[in-house]
Amino acid sequence: MDKKLLIGLGLSVVTGGVAVLGLFAFKTVRKFKVKRERKQLKRLIKKHLNGNEKALAIVDGLSNFEIRILFKIVEKATEKISDIKLPAALSDKISSIAEG
Repeated sequence: MDKKLLIGLGLSVVTGGVAVLGLFAFKTVRKFKVKRERKQLKRLIKKHLNGNEKALAIVDGLSNFEIRILFKIVEKATEKISDIKLPAALSDKISSIAEG
């Protein structure tokens, strides 16, 4: 076989392997992030909703995409709350609830 052909095949195999590894790493990181966010959401429900079983069942039924969207909403709300001027006691209580 030609040297150039072997080098080309080798480079394409290496490139494909790196792409598969990158995809695997991305999916693994995302999976653990969603798992952590789901646990955090359950802790918030147990703390602020007194462990409401229906709310916990709803969280169990949410897809990973819905969990990510819910946390984006919580992050945006936390940012907006910091921009609003509220009395100190109310502001502290709201920020403690938002942070968990």
